Formats: sequence, C-alpha cells, structure tokens
Amino acid sequence: MTTPLRHERDLSPVLGDLAMAPYPDYVEDVLERTGRMRQRPAWTFPGRWLPMDITTRTAPTARLPWRQLGILALIALLLAMALAAYVGAQRHVPAPFGPARNGLIPYISQGDIYVGDPVTGRTSLLLGGPDDDAGPGYSPDGTRIAFIRSVPAGAAHQQPVDMYTMHDDGTAVTRITSGSMPRIVWATWAPDGRHLAVIHPVDGVNQLDLLDVEGRLPAQRIDAAAGADQISYRPPSGGEIVFRALVGGKYGLFVMAADGTNKRTLIEPTNTADLDQDLNGVTYSADGGRIFYQRWFPDSIQLWVMNADGTGAHEFVSRVGRHWDGIPDPSPDGRWVAFWDVPEDGSGAPQRVAVIRADGSGPIIHTGPPLDGLAHWRWSPDSTRILMMSERPGARALLLDPAGGPWTTVPWQSDTDLDWQRTAS
Repeated sequence: MTTPLRHERDLSPVLGDLAMAPYPDYVEDVLERTGRMRQRPAWTFPGRWLPMDITTRTAPTARLPWRQLGILALIALLLAMALAAYVGAQRHVPAPFGPARNGLIPYISQGDIYVGDPVTGRTSLLLGGPDDDAGPGYSPDGTRIAFIRSVPAGAAHQQPVDMYTMHDDGTAVTRITSGSMPRIVWATWAPDGRHLAVIHPVDGVNQLDLLDVEGRLPAQRIDAAAGADQISYRPPSGGEIVFRALVGGKYGLFVMAADGTNKRTLIEPTNTADLDQDLNGVTYSADGGRIFYQRWFPDSIQLWVMNADGTGAHEFVSRVGRHWDGIPDPSPDGRWVAFWDVPEDGSGAPQRVAVIRADGSGPIIHTGPPLDGLAHWRWSPDSTRILMMSERPGARALLLDPAGGPWTTVPWQSDTDLDWQRTAS
C-alpha cells in the first residue's frame, strides 16, 4: 500500500514568495518597446471572419468501398474469362475466294471417303459403310463436305444418285435431295457455304437447283439457268453467276444474278451441241474482273478471255500452229492461270498442264510429266501447288510445281474427283 503525494499544501507559500519578489530590471525596457509596436491585424485571425465551427472542423475523408470494388473486379475477371473461352471455341474460317491455308485432300477408295494430309502423307477414313459414295468436295470455308451417294435400286448404267453433306469430321451426315436424280451434270458450292448448286436433267432439260446443305428447306429452282451445264460464281462476293447453256440446240454464254434475276447474254448461241468444246471451261478470274473460256475453231481450240461485262473478248494465249488450249483454272492468289496445252501441229510434242501469268504475258511454263490422255487438276488453296490426276488407269495423283520444278506423288490411290480443303491462315 502506498501514500499519495499531495502538492497543493505546499503551493500557497511558493506563490507568496514569488509575488513578493522584485521585477527584473529589463521589464520596463520590454514594455516600452512593445508599446510602440502595432498589433496584429484582425483579419489574420480566422476566428474573426469565419465561423469557428468551420475553422475547427475536421476535414472529411471518404472511405473507399473496397468490398464493392472487389466484387466488380471479380465480375470483370469472370466476363473476360468467358469471352476468352467463347473466342477460343469459335473456328476461324477463310473467305470463300482468294488464297487460304492448305488443308486435307479428300478421296474415294472402294466407295468410302478418306482424307489425306499432303504434308505428312497420313490418311484416315472419314465415312465408311456399305454405301457407294463419290465426288467429295469441301465447302469454301472448309467446314463441310458434299458428296454423291448412289441409290442401289437403279440399274448399273442408269443408277440414280442423291446428294449428301456432312461436317468435315465425318459427323452429321445429311441427305439434302428430296428425291433421287438420274444423274448430276454439275455440282459446286455456293460462296455462302449454305447452299449447293446442282445441275441435273429434268425431262431432258438441265435445271439448276440450289439445295439447302442442312436439308431443311426445299430446293430453289433457278429457271433462268435452264439448259446450263456448267456455272461459275463471281468473286469476291459471289453475287453473279456466269454459265454456259444449250439454248435452241446451240451453246451460248450468259450471266445473271445469283438468285436468277437480271439474266444477260454474253455470247449468242452459235455452235451446236456436237461441238461441245465451244465456250467450255467458263470461269471467272480470281478478282472477278474477267471471264476465261474456250472457243472452237475448225483447226484449233483456243483459250479466250473477256471483261466480266462481255466486252474486250480476245484470245488469251497467242500461239503459233494448231493447239488445244483450254480448261482454264486461275490460281486463288490471282497471279497465274493453269490450262490444258495439247499441241496438234504434228510436232509430236506431248500434252501437258501449262501455267502462264494471269495477264497472259511471259513464257508458258510446262509443269508435271508428259501426258498421254486427259487429266484433271486443281490449285492448292495457297497457290503453291497443283493437284493433278491423269485419267490413265492406275495413275496416282501428283503435286505439281507451277514454276516447272519437280513433282511428287501422293501416297494414296485416288480417283479423278479432286478437291483441296481451304482453312484459315
């Protein structure tokens, strides 16, 4: 236990002693000097002109809403993750025209559909089974394959067919024709990738139908193309179609909008059906500005070109002597045109696949081996190779160098229905 100290009992004597003490000698000097000095102005005292509650109030501080900010940050993170997952799940596809990256090559073996990788040489079965399938062709964006399936009920020489589509992985096999066709004259994908343009005979006259690739909508008949046996969509939008048609027993060249409206004649029907190489091989240039086609003459078949509106028609490749120049095929990048070169001047020179600049200038480049019969070919999507297949029995498809260099043989046995998948760069 302790006793508290009490100072207040000693305070009174101390104060008394201090009061009795004399003033210091300097006090009078200090008072005299300070008496002559001006006092501090009143405005320098905030309390004289501002309310004291303002001058003495504590400055407010805003509290950050850390909890709300954290929730917003979490929501933003989740949205970013969802967007990244969505974008990653979307498949990038190429435009319907122009160069693209090389994908797989489809082919048929014993009625089944396979795909081969021209780089690795690996092949895989895409669609098997007891059905007899043929003519596989990729959509412009490379995501679907259309093919022909024979109907077993018909006779061997008049076997009807149906059109089918499937995804490029072999799933979702769908029949898109409502009734079997006696045969298919021409089939090609529309640039939108949602329709297939099919030419087939109806009561002895070729008709053009647009088929829904999912088989949900009825076929759309393009009456303006009656008599057509080949068509080509115009780049870059595919809004027009050029086609050859047999009208009044003679071949003519026509153009129309993709829906069949605004039909116009480019070359009046002239030569009869027995001269089936006249106006054959009609196709647009890669930029859609010109049209390539064949012309028949008594001593030669020539490769011609004209503007897309039908003006400026002239021979594309000027040759000396008799030749069959035709079946033009522009490269996707628009730089070259491959064509069929068959000397008919008695020189004995072999027929070859030839390549020339798209403007017709420069030398003619012969690529691939000499051929003793017809062949079929198709440019690679990136325009660096030509896939070529001879009709000679037992032949294999070749990959040609358009610059005239060495060629290679694909490691699988195929038929002459050639195609090459386009994929996004």
